[in-house]
Amino acid sequence: MHTLFNLSPRSLQGIQVPGAWHAIRDGLRRNLGQVIRYYRHAPGAVKSSHPLVKLVQSVDVPLSLALERYHANVDAMALNLSMAMKMTSSIFRGKVWNGEFYGAGHDEILVVHTEYFDLALAHRDWRNATPLRVLRHARSDLEMNLPDGHFTGSETGMAVIAINLPMLMVQYRAFREEEKRSAGRVDEKSVTMFVHRFVLPNMLFSQLDQTLLNRIRRLQARVPAGWSTRKHPFALADYSVRLDHCYEEILVGLTRQRKNFIGVLQSVPVAAHHTLEEAMHLPDMAPTRQVMWALAIARLPMLDFVLGASGDTPGTLNQSEINLLNRTFLGWQQERLFEGVMNALTYQAVLDEFDAIRHKANPVHADSTSLA
Repeated sequence: MHTLFNLSPRSLQGIQVPGAWHAIRDGLRRNLGQVIRYYRHAPGAVKSSHPLVKLVQSVDVPLSLALERYHANVDAMALNLSMAMKMTSSIFRGKVWNGEFYGAGHDEILVVHTEYFDLALAHRDWRNATPLRVLRHARSDLEMNLPDGHFTGSETGMAVIAINLPMLMVQYRAFREEEKRSAGRVDEKSVTMFVHRFVLPNMLFSQLDQTLLNRIRRLQARVPAGWSTRKHPFALADYSVRLDHCYEEILVGLTRQRKNFIGVLQSVPVAAHHTLEEAMHLPDMAPTRQVMWALAIARLPMLDFVLGASGDTPGTLNQSEINLLNRTFLGWQQERLFEGVMNALTYQAVLDEFDAIRHKANPVHADSTSLA
């Protein structure tokens, strides 16, 4: 599974970035920094019923433990705790959540993992830790709205969010220590404030890169980008026109010089990471059947994009990847991998997405391998 979705890194394949990109990236990063700084200091809190609040409050490990021991204890209990919370992991299928981050109309999958991270750095620089990574969402506008559970855009769809629970708790422990030093005490509201001021804003790094994937896919399909329905209380510089021109230039270049899937991902620069190749990697976790359905859904937009950028004959340069995709899809069909974990409408939407990808991968023979 990870072989299919975490494609093996290869050396750069003669990548040329449009000259305008560097100024666009710098501008997007300035906007991102402005948004994050505002929400870190603005008063606000999520609801006490938010799944992240419940998750943090359910970790019964004393904050007074030494950092290494605290981390080890959280790591040992993380997957079992996430199972009790009905979140997806390598040991439990979980469920599809309803708009906890992106608001009504979004089907969300919360994937808990325990991927290695630099413990000392996460504790020392806790304000910038990123325990939550957005692996997929539906938005293509550049407003960088906080994923706080409010409906703030014209687009809806699926979202997949990876939660590094040990990192989240190390960040929370450092936050509590800072609160004690500055205020002398910590009240019940500290968890809801912590999530709103630090966890959600730091999701915007990965959210922005996924936004850029969504945006170039819409340009590829000749579909207008979405728009935000809620503005920040401050102005952001608008880079949408310049970004679209830059991505159009990249798409034209991909039609003239065919590349394999890795080459396509390396050809698309993004804001938080350097390229889509870096931004698309999944958490390091056991690829079990319990989590495979969620990781597969997370990577469907990427597969759709690279297949579309490979032209009418994607197998010419990517035959081994196409063969692997066909075998994997056939295995999922036989295992009924996606049944019983989502409602009928969401299930049908996922099947339609798979069928569209299969048609792109196998323009002649796609009809014989439906997941339905």
